[in-house]
Amino acid sequence: MAKFIDISGTEKEINLESLEQIQEFIGGYFEQIDIEGGLLMVNEDAVEKNLPVNGKASTLAGQSIRGNAIFATHEEVAS
Repeated sequence: MAKFIDISGTEKEINLESLEQIQEFIGGYFEQIDIEGGLLMVNEDAVEKNLPVNGKASTLAGQSIRGNAIFATHEEVAS
């Protein structure tokens, strides 16, 4: 099951059901970042929108991530 990670660091398990659902959680169009064990889906306009840094997602990615994020395995995204 995928994990939604909001900017406060709170995690919530979610089922990935549609592109629209992912965009709703992320807050707009998203990009995927490959990380160990899967990928993170993050807002592609986060810097331009000046979204706050997501500490937990940044730790997972090894780089600064802004805004909400979704972590999923490659298998979850492919299904």
